[in-house]
Amino acid sequence: MFVPKKFCLLLTLLISCFYAYSSDIPYKTLGFPGINRKEVAALRNKYLTTHKKWLYGILEDGESYRIFVRKEIEKRKLPAILEYLPVVESDYKPAAKSRSGATGLWQFMLNSTRPYLICNEYVDERLDPWKSTEAALLKLQENYNMFGDWLLAITAYNCGAGTMQRALKKSAKKDFWALCDSKLLSEQAMQYVPKLLAVADVVENSAYYKSDFPSARDSNGESYISYGSFDYLKVTKSVSLSLLAAELRIDEDILKELNLALIKGVTPPAAEYSIRLPKGLGKTAEYVLHSLNPSL
Repeated sequence: MFVPKKFCLLLTLLISCFYAYSSDIPYKTLGFPGINRKEVAALRNKYLTTHKKWLYGILEDGESYRIFVRKEIEKRKLPAILEYLPVVESDYKPAAKSRSGATGLWQFMLNSTRPYLICNEYVDERLDPWKSTEAALLKLQENYNMFGDWLLAITAYNCGAGTMQRALKKSAKKDFWALCDSKLLSEQAMQYVPKLLAVADVVENSAYYKSDFPSARDSNGESYISYGSFDYLKVTKSVSLSLLAAELRIDEDILKELNLALIKGVTPPAAEYSIRLPKGLGKTAEYVLHSLNPSL
């Protein structure tokens, strides 16, 4: 049976409204326009129904990184919804790689890493969730300084500042939703902000929607843990992570997870590099390193 497209859209919006008004818990506003637009409403309904399990898994698996990202956002006084941008970008997977070559938690293309990240034969800092987070937030802040609007800045992170500037020149209004209504952006760019707003809405208002998305916060609203405090071992020659883990008697996978940027599993030869270590192992690592090779 043929069902008119307008009827399907109306049904989606009605279901979304049911979720929105079926709770006695106060609604938390995100502070951005467009939260009730049909594009966002349709995605919100999807994340609360058919894609709920998928979103829950992403948030749970990426919890440690989410906490670090959140703390960096708070430290810089940036919009809180940026915590959910890696959901849209990479499913919060630090080693994610797209078909186009975008890499890491924040999906940097190789041609967009300078001056933020180092990428060479031995090191790809796009894969480092801590350094790439700092780089992404810096880039987003620069976009905001350029466009003076966070939705434009966020979209420019996806489509590029140059593309955004060209689109704005053709628009009477310097507004993201106006650009969408005028079809001045690509389909991918037009879907970017709605996805972000929908994800942020259902998670930040999890109790309101009678859902159970993990927030990674305690009863006082604070982050459970800080996943950004480490010890570091500075080396000036090539050091194998496998060998170092064996000498430290720690799981090799743990050391590699902390140093995902070392794409060959070794530090660069004849170059200074700081190996990230679990907190408390710095002094032991220095002793182990010098006992293995006194010249280091």
